[in-house]
Amino acid sequence: MNWHKVAGNQFLFATTALVATASVAAADVTFSGYGRFGVKMTSTDAVAAKAAVVGKITTDEKTTLDALDSTLTATAATTTAAIIATKTTALKAAQDAVDNANAAGVAPTTAEKNDLAFRAADLAAAQGTAATDAVAKKTSTDITSRMQIDVKASVETDSGITLAALTRFRSSDGAAGVGFNAPTFTMSTGGLTLVVGNNYGQMYNGTMSANNVGLTGLGFKADVFTGFDERSSTGAGPQGADVNYTMGNLSMGVSHSKGTGNTQASIGYSAGALTLGASMQDGKAKADDYATAGVGYAFENGSVNLAYGDNNGTKTTVLGGTYSVAAATSLTAFVRDENTAGVKNVYGIGVSHDLGGATLKAGYVDNAEGSVADFGIVFNF
Repeated sequence: MNWHKVAGNQFLFATTALVATASVAAADVTFSGYGRFGVKMTSTDAVAAKAAVVGKITTDEKTTLDALDSTLTATAATTTAAIIATKTTALKAAQDAVDNANAAGVAPTTAEKNDLAFRAADLAAAQGTAATDAVAKKTSTDITSRMQIDVKASVETDSGITLAALTRFRSSDGAAGVGFNAPTFTMSTGGLTLVVGNNYGQMYNGTMSANNVGLTGLGFKADVFTGFDERSSTGAGPQGADVNYTMGNLSMGVSHSKGTGNTQASIGYSAGALTLGASMQDGKAKADDYATAGVGYAFENGSVNLAYGDNNGTKTTVLGGTYSVAAATSLTAFVRDENTAGVKNVYGIGVSHDLGGATLKAGYVDNAEGSVADFGIVFNF
């Protein structure tokens, strides 16, 4: 064996490695997270029994239906099983016409789309409602817990560009066998930031929250909406991209989700104690359209926030605030109003006490289904 050749190759490899790594900036890897545990109580209101309602298209419903399609006319009369069958057949035919157009790569005509909307609404108005049994009030109490660890690695190039990758481990309420979520990648220079992968989206950049309460958030009813595209703490997330830009007190951004095809945008501005923001999501389906706007004001020992949102006609307003009643204790409260008929207002109140290294939290929310409450401790690391 030629030992001189082996030694020479080892020297060459080591030298090459040193040269290759000499220009690579040292990576900064950080671990952070939190743990929490406590108790959570869920109570559902009693529901009275309801008798069946025979289908009938009222005069007002007829007017609304007729406006959907000028070529079709609704009948204002009590419906029968035979009429329901006829309307169901007509709806299927309208749906088939739209599906066939899409399958052929041709956009459905306005007449076809109007016909489908009419047939669907016509059948829904005529069907009536089935009888429902009474449901007794139910209350349950459970232990709640969570451990979360964030791993972030970042590096800065010689030209001043910061590159980073972030992934998260989260186990809630005793779940075992969970892993890390899909990673989030960022590239920043100056006021410009690009986010790809499990991207954040823009909705929370629009001041759309008015102070959630409790250890667990209790349904996050102080957010005007949930359900839009956003970063997932346990899954793949949108797998899209964010482009964000900040200039002084002004921030703005756009996002797109590969998974859903939805697009988001946001803008925010702060001036001293005042914060303004708006955000929107343009969905592939109307049900995924969101628009929000909010304003926040901070004052000595507290803050107040007002947020408004529209989700395809469902309009929600939330007013909330927080106030420090002592050196280590603060109170938070909110009220939520929705324009949906029969949906009651939602109220929430919470308290937080800093123990120094950990925080005691408790909250109560009176929601549309009943109420939820929790109490426990959270600590960061």
